[in-house]
Amino acid sequence: MRKKVLIIEDERDLEKIVEDTLIDEGFDVFKAFDGERGIDGFFLYNPDLVLLDINLPKKNGWEVCKEIRKESNTPIIMMTARDTEIDELKGLSIGADDYVTKPFSLKVLTIKVKKALKIDSNNSYKFEGLSFDFKNGELIIDNEKIELTRREIQFLEYIIKNKDRIFSREILLNEVWGFDFDGNDRVVDTLVKRVRKKLGNYNNMLRTIRGMGYLFDENKN
Repeated sequence: MRKKVLIIEDERDLEKIVEDTLIDEGFDVFKAFDGERGIDGFFLYNPDLVLLDINLPKKNGWEVCKEIRKESNTPIIMMTARDTEIDELKGLSIGADDYVTKPFSLKVLTIKVKKALKIDSNNSYKFEGLSFDFKNGELIIDNEKIELTRREIQFLEYIIKNKDRIFSREILLNEVWGFDFDGNDRVVDTLVKRVRKKLGNYNNMLRTIRGMGYLFDENKN
């Protein structure tokens, strides 16, 4: 499942360079050119990470960061021409995860994005007797290969790669079934039940958070 990055940046030339770089790295990229549209875009696209400029029209980056943090723990990397320690500390204190100063290296930015999203060269997930290969969708439970449907593979890949984050039915529908799916959101509950059964002794890792959604958590208790 491709990760989504929202770039909130009013310098169009810089935004285009960063957008092209991230697309080449395999990300889906969305963009906004002022703070108000940035906030709207965040709730519309549900990105996995936000690249956020500070000096924005309508609402500055500090305000945007604060509004996002009221609702979400999605990683935020601040991008700014300001290079004072005070500005960096302010960004981190209101919830930003990292900070890059313009002009910045695109390689450094890419590394920071991947680090924030916990993306590495590994193509698989392993925990005790459970292993899941993201490349071929192969699930192994205690040395036994478990057959999965295409939808189950997509769901497991998404929720494992985003472990420790809670996802509502609506978000899972958008991410796994797609925005054009017009069925009932209860299909998510049905899929979760099937996947739990296939996880066997590890079924408790796929948790239900009452009133909020679902979470993949390595703490099985």
